[in-house]
Amino acid sequence: MSKYTASEVIQLPRFTAVGAMALGEQLLTAAKPSRKQLAKGIARVLAALLSRHGELASALRDQVSLSGGGEESENSVECDRVLDGCWSGLHDFLTAFTKLPPGAPEVAEASSLKATLFTGGLKFLQLTYVLQWSESELRIQRIHKNGLDARIEALGGKRFLAALEAAHAAYGKALGVTAPAAAAAAPPSVREALDAFTEALRAYVIKVMGSVEPDEPETQELADKLLAPLASWSVGPSGRGAARKNGKPEGEPAAPVPPGAAVPPDGQGAEPVPADL
Repeated sequence: MSKYTASEVIQLPRFTAVGAMALGEQLLTAAKPSRKQLAKGIARVLAALLSRHGELASALRDQVSLSGGGEESENSVECDRVLDGCWSGLHDFLTAFTKLPPGAPEVAEASSLKATLFTGGLKFLQLTYVLQWSESELRIQRIHKNGLDARIEALGGKRFLAALEAAHAAYGKALGVTAPAAAAAAPPSVREALDAFTEALRAYVIKVMGSVEPDEPETQELADKLLAPLASWSVGPSGRGAARKNGKPEGEPAAPVPPGAAVPPDGQGAEPVPADL
């Protein structure tokens, strides 16, 4: 025996997870002024919509922060910044000696060290993380093998070398080059959160539309206010929802289908097709 379900009766505009989050925020904002006068049934599904919207927002937030891993982790970014500063500092330290009057012994020594360590300047700091680590490693090996550390220390650069080597070691660990990288936490399922939000949204639409009484104009007015963000949501070329401009939709109509209305077969309606997750 067939039966109607929320997913069959109510069709929603298609939107991405980020679009759903924006639409949900608009619907919740639209409901705030009328919250005290909402019937218990509507208040209950509104609370469920609020909860599902929060879960979707959390999933999207954690998807971004947890899925980066490796080179894009927060720790590696910070280590990269510190290492860049150390190499740049050593470069500036040697450059400062070359500003002394010609003939000063430090000028020739600093120029020689600078040419040996910074062929091409600081361009290697713009390489991708692992390649930058390799360039940094080669330069540090060159320092020790050729006795450049003693020459740099003789100029007073011992502090720069110590900071550089510590920063380089931390960088290698952060990238998982010199130590096993920490296993990245599994990102949350945005798909599941979006599906749950969509079902809550359908239930909300059904309850709001079902509260309209033909002989009570104020119920229709309230329903119009609550669902205004959904009624003005349309679909752009990319599948992302966008508000209508000048009263005209930019894509397919976004109005929900009232209970009992004819519903196109599966795959032919405006079912949400989450994209770009």
